[in-house]
Amino acid sequence: MPLENGKLKELYRKMVTVRTLEQRVEQLVTAARIPCSGHFGTGQEAVGVGVSGPLRTDDYLFGTHRGFAEYIGKGMTPAEILTEYYGKATSLSRGRLGQHLLKVDIGVMPLPSSLGSEFGMAVGAALSSKLRGSGQVAVNLFGEGTAGQADFGPALEMASLWSLPLIFACNNNQYVELAHYRNVVATEDIAPRAAGYGVAYEIVDGNDITRVYEATERAVERARNGGGPMLLEFKTYRRGSHYTGDPGGYQPAEEIAAWAKKDPIDRCRERMLADGVWSEAEEQALRQAVQDEIDAAVQFAEESPYPDPATVYEHIYAQGGMSA
Repeated sequence: MPLENGKLKELYRKMVTVRTLEQRVEQLVTAARIPCSGHFGTGQEAVGVGVSGPLRTDDYLFGTHRGFAEYIGKGMTPAEILTEYYGKATSLSRGRLGQHLLKVDIGVMPLPSSLGSEFGMAVGAALSSKLRGSGQVAVNLFGEGTAGQADFGPALEMASLWSLPLIFACNNNQYVELAHYRNVVATEDIAPRAAGYGVAYEIVDGNDITRVYEATERAVERARNGGGPMLLEFKTYRRGSHYTGDPGGYQPAEEIAAWAKKDPIDRCRERMLADGVWSEAEEQALRQAVQDEIDAAVQFAEESPYPDPATVYEHIYAQGGMSA
C-alpha cells in the first residue's frame, strides 16, 4: 500500500540520522578516536532504511559492514552503535564485537566477519520460523560482490525447496571493494539468478525510499503468508571509497557527480516539500535534533569505560582459561 506521510517522515528522519552519524564516525576514525576502520554507505541510505522499515520487531535481519542504515532502520540507536565501535563495556556486546553489530531483542542478528557466511544463517533463521509457525520473516541484506560467494546458490536452493519466509535483499552499489562489479560479473543484474532456483525476483530503484519500502513490504507480506522466498535487487551507488584510508581514484568523478544528483535523502525531502507535507522549519528542527542526539551519543561512548580485562572469559561457551 502507498506510504503514509507519517511513515515517510520517519524513514526520512532515519536516513538523515544515518548520514549524519556516518559523517561523524568518519571524522572520529580519521582522528584515531575510534579503534577500527569505517565502511560507509553515503548515498545508499534508502536501501538499509527502506528494507528494514516494513519488518516486525521480532523479524530477523542479517545486515552488512557497509554503513548503519539497516541497523538504525531496525531500531538501534547511535549510542548503541558508537559504544560498539569504541569497544566500550556499555555496548550491547560488552565491548566484544566492534563493527559486528547486533541487537538480538529487535531481530538484528550478529554480523559475521566472513561476508557470505550469513546466507546459511538466514536460511536457518527462516527455517526455524517456519517450523515453529511463528510468522517471523528473515531478511538477508548483502552486496553484489557477496552474491559471488559459494553459499549464495545453495541458500537460494534451500529457501526455494522449503518455501521459506526469507527475503534476499541485494544492495547493488556497483563497486566490489576497489573495482566496478562489471569487472567481475558478466551480467548487468544479480536478481535474475534467482529464477534458476524457482525464486521470484524484482529489480528496484535503490535511491527511492518509497520504492524500496513498498517493494520490501510486498515481499515480506508474501513470505509471511506462505508465498516463499524472494530476491530483491536494489540499484544504488557507493559514492565513497571502500573504507577509511582507501585513497580511491578508481571511481570516475563524473560518475560520482551523476549519482549525487540522485541522492536518496535529497529526493525524499524534495518530494515531501513539493507535496506540502514537510517544511523548512521541520527540516531545521530535525537536523538540530539529530545532531544533538549524535553529540550526546559520542559523549556517552567516549566517557564509557573499556571492559575490565578480568572479564575476558565471560560471554563465551567455555569458562576459564585454555588448557595445554
